[in-house]
Amino acid sequence: MSEIVNFLVEFANSIGYLGIYLYMLLVGTFVPAPSEIVLLPAGYLAAKGEKNFLLLLVSGTLGSLSGALINYFFAGFIGDRLKHKKIVKKVNRFWKKHGKISVFLAPLTPGLGQYISIPAGLAHMPLKWFIPLTFSANLIWVGFMLMIGYLFGTGDEAHKNAVYGSLVLLGGVIVIASIYVFKEMRK
Repeated sequence: MSEIVNFLVEFANSIGYLGIYLYMLLVGTFVPAPSEIVLLPAGYLAAKGEKNFLLLLVSGTLGSLSGALINYFFAGFIGDRLKHKKIVKKVNRFWKKHGKISVFLAPLTPGLGQYISIPAGLAHMPLKWFIPLTFSANLIWVGFMLMIGYLFGTGDEAHKNAVYGSLVLLGGVIVIASIYVFKEMRK
C-alpha cells in the first residue's frame, strides 16, 4: 500500500502545476478520471512545503473549469445539430427551473461534476452564470481535496489549518448559496 501512496505523491510532485492543470482539465471533461488521485497527494506536498497550496488551488480549479467549458461548447455544438429536438426541449425545460443550482451543486458531487456541463451546453446556459458557478463549485471541491491531503501532511498543525480552511470553504458555500437564493427571490 505504501508503494502506491509513494507513487501517487511522486507523480503529483513530478507533473507540477501545469500537470495539475492538465489533469484537472481531463477530469473536467467527460473522461472518467478521479481528481483525488492527484489532489490528495498534491495537498500532502503543500503541507510538506514542496508545493504552494494557492498555486495548486488555482491550477486545479482552472483546469476543472477549462474541462467543463470543453464539455459545454461540445454539447452546444452537438445539441444544435440533434435530430431529436425532443431531448433538447426536455433539457431546456429542466434547465429553466434548476439549471443554476444544478451547475453549482453537481461539481460537489463525486462522479457527477464533470457531466453537468453537457446539459448546460445543450440548454445554452449563459456563460455569465455558467463560468462563475462552475468556478466556485470547483474551487470548493479542489480546495477540499487539497485540504484533506494537507491534513495528512503535518499532523496537529495541519488539523488546525484544515479546520480553518474548512470554515473558509463552508463560508464560501454559504455566501454563494445566499447570493443565489437572494437573486432568485428578487425575480
